[in-house]
Amino acid sequence: MNKITLTGRLTEEPKVTYSAGAEPVARASFNFAVPDMSMKRDDEGNYPTDFFRCTCWSKLAEIVEKHCSKGTKLLISGRLKNNNYEKDGQKVYSNEIVIDSLEFLEARVAKAQDSQAQETTAAESAADTEPAPAVKTQAEAAD
Repeated sequence: MNKITLTGRLTEEPKVTYSAGAEPVARASFNFAVPDMSMKRDDEGNYPTDFFRCTCWSKLAEIVEKHCSKGTKLLISGRLKNNNYEKDGQKVYSNEIVIDSLEFLEARVAKAQDSQAQETTAAESAADTEPAPAVKTQAEAAD
């Protein structure tokens, strides 16, 4: 069985590309930081952190494109994929997480529709938050 579940944050804006053809398929990739809370904190109070390369496809990639940005906290589930290739005569190995499902772990602030900057108080900002939706793949939705 090849199953991995992680909780962490995006360390960058997701990169989304679409395949060419009659029905383009979306592919999103991003780096994901996961703190190791089983270890001691450093002098600055931070846990040691592991970083993972993540990829998702189709509708899930479109959701990531629309709703995720650097710092978004997620619970992701998927599988570990080993990649290898040759570069300058040397075999290079890498791993990535192929995401099957994800869940938003924090409420997000609704984005303003216009380009003008508006000042809001903390109370107004709290009123603009949306609940964090869970996202399931088509196979999970059929169950």
